[in-house]
Amino acid sequence: MDTISSYFSQFGLDFESFLQSFGLIVVGTLLISAIGRFIFGKRSTLVSAVSSAIGLLFVYALNIVLRSAGADFQAFIAPLPFVSFSGDTLILFHFSQAEFTAVCSEILSLIILAFLMNVIDRFLSKGKNIFTGILLRAITVILAQAAHLLVHYLMTAFLPSDVLLYAPAIILGILILLLLTGCLKFLVGLFLTTVNPVIAVFYTFFFANVVGKMITKAVLTTAILCIIVYALEGLGIATICIAAEALLAYIPFMLVLLFLWYFIPKIFH
Repeated sequence: MDTISSYFSQFGLDFESFLQSFGLIVVGTLLISAIGRFIFGKRSTLVSAVSSAIGLLFVYALNIVLRSAGADFQAFIAPLPFVSFSGDTLILFHFSQAEFTAVCSEILSLIILAFLMNVIDRFLSKGKNIFTGILLRAITVILAQAAHLLVHYLMTAFLPSDVLLYAPAIILGILILLLLTGCLKFLVGLFLTTVNPVIAVFYTFFFANVVGKMITKAVLTTAILCIIVYALEGLGIATICIAAEALLAYIPFMLVLLFLWYFIPKIFH
């Protein structure tokens, strides 16, 4: 254990804190998946959102690898929500120090990325065994990275800077309002036999329509990742070393996440 701690410490990482944070992520994903399965039943959107959240962590990992690979690969990287890079350091977003517009921008950006992941994941087979399953998940990550890069290029190329600054807060507010309105059908339905037609329409879109389901899952995925980022901030973890030597130390943890990404849908769906 001392040898492992020493190896991590040379990259400025406290191994015990890192292990604690990773353990919270693993336990949290399993707990949320169990809640989704046993409260909301099979094919729970919450379980799918957990799986999607793990998949997005691999999109972040891919960007870190591309950045470490050298200048030739920088063209394939688009800015990721809730993180920034400085040299060999990944800097996590701080909710407590950020302005409201910045928080909304990061959240909406993550919703878009999660939605792209959901669209790609829907049209790709899950694989008949663990080998094809992992291969297809790797393809999903690569395609999500490419789609995110394309969307980022289109937004920065064609949208004015003022729109990019203020529109996220407006769009995010409208989206959450519509989603919560749709949720009212479930709550009202527990007590009343009739539901307002407007509420029923939003419910049908977000919980019965294919596109609406993917948007809902993207919002839940974003909520899960926001909780992770906020929890890391609470634990005092503000930066992560991403030097090439340090990446080797993360491989066992990424294998555990890959295992969870493959088996969570099979266990809890």
